[in-house]
Amino acid sequence: MSISKSDPQCANRYDQIAYPSCPYVQTHPDRLATLAHLYGMTPAPIAQCRVLELGCGNGANLIPMALQLPGSEFLGIDLAACPIQKGRQQISELGLANIRLEEADVMEFSTRSGPFDYIIAHGLYSWVPQDVQDKILEIVQTCLASQGVAYISYNTMPGGHLRMMLREMMQYHMRGLKSPEQQVSQGSSLVQLIANSQIKPNSYGILLQQEWEQRISQRTPQALFHDELGEYNMNFYFHEFMAQAAHHRLQFLAEAEFAEMHPTNFQPCVGELLQELGDDIIVRQQYLDFLKGRRFRQTLLCHDSVQIERNIPLERVISLLVASNAQPSPPMSQATLDSPVQFCGPHHSSLTTAHPLIKATLLCLGENWPMPLSFEALWEMAHARLVALGSTSHFDTPEDRIDLAKALLLCYGGSLVELHSWAPRLALKPGDYPLVSPLARLQTLQGTMVTTLCHISVEISGALEKRLLQLLDGTRDRSMILQALEETILSGAATLLQNGELVHDAAKVRALLAAELESQLDHLARLGLLLA
Repeated sequence: MSISKSDPQCANRYDQIAYPSCPYVQTHPDRLATLAHLYGMTPAPIAQCRVLELGCGNGANLIPMALQLPGSEFLGIDLAACPIQKGRQQISELGLANIRLEEADVMEFSTRSGPFDYIIAHGLYSWVPQDVQDKILEIVQTCLASQGVAYISYNTMPGGHLRMMLREMMQYHMRGLKSPEQQVSQGSSLVQLIANSQIKPNSYGILLQQEWEQRISQRTPQALFHDELGEYNMNFYFHEFMAQAAHHRLQFLAEAEFAEMHPTNFQPCVGELLQELGDDIIVRQQYLDFLKGRRFRQTLLCHDSVQIERNIPLERVISLLVASNAQPSPPMSQATLDSPVQFCGPHHSSLTTAHPLIKATLLCLGENWPMPLSFEALWEMAHARLVALGSTSHFDTPEDRIDLAKALLLCYGGSLVELHSWAPRLALKPGDYPLVSPLARLQTLQGTMVTTLCHISVEISGALEKRLLQLLDGTRDRSMILQALEETILSGAATLLQNGELVHDAAKVRALLAAELESQLDHLARLGLLLA
């Protein structure tokens, strides 16, 4: 994504090779508002807010927000003309009136456009020169509402040292090459060669092998071209970035990933070290970067006049919505009601607990995923679940409520549950006339990645699966959907397999589709693709 003419080649690079765009759930106003609320701020309700994204690309991040929040206003700017035009075309096809994408230079951005309740700058700060970095912070300082939240992501040290070492190797190896395709191919091939060239195991070879297998080989050529091989790729220690922010009278609120602010999987001495550092949040976070070897941060900023309360009262947790897809491993039965059970969530997160109320709560959340539930609704569901499991314990005192809120906050810090300030229009079960968002239906005509109502991307690659999503426009019942799918297969536009063999017989096609349709609709609901 490009945002400034201070690099004359910048816009050309992004027009020449499109940067892979997608929604970023960590930038969603819901995430920013939730964290602001936890730390004592009074953020604007996201159903009626103003959002600015610097370096918006083709609007893949902003457009889904605008579709779900018709009462809010969205503005995205980017210097590259081609992505902006592509995004405008999608906005037009969706008929959205609450979003604008503008081809503009961030250095010429008018502060009269503010104030904005939420400002997003994802994947920009480290890839622009210093004068543009200053301008980004100046825009935040000038255009952010008094209780607003800004999101800025950037590359960090000490983990960035390894990235920079490989970048410098690739740049040297591709010197003289003009073609972007050659640059990416030769640069990544060099890293692979060096990583696999070590005969005897050594720390250098292990580092490069991990970097190749876990990062370089997983990146798309477009991302490598713009990120690793871009003209700018600046890394900062956290305290350096915060010094720049403080110069613009901005302060640290939180990381967009709440769990990233806490030490996990370290020896007990780490906790002792952090305690000895005192209450300076910047110092504590800097040492946490040292411990983690952090290479990327997603920092939330607010005005330095805002009073931040670092000790989170549990009442604020109770006032939020909760969601989780954590599942018991192995599946829980009545026999394990009073026994320890492990619940596993995303990012290798897990919790082992024998507490009946916590187990019942996590089971209820898992069954209702991806719908966020209010604390009160969850409280009632969990108690009903305990009764169904035969529990004789009531857990209905005020102290039990506080204990549950405390457990949910700990699970939030461990990435096992999500906290939300807002719930999308999700359908947990498909209705008589199933409905998928118009954006997801449109995206199936353009590629394989679609955006869910949870603001994440999922892949829908098969022709039959794409056709199913396109049919779910709220006008068809199941018989109509089955008939259309059958016609799709019999026409040869999609295929249906049974035991690895193509099915051509119409009666058999109809029977197989009928047997699978409900489970497919339930799967789409679990992905967060069905609208209520």
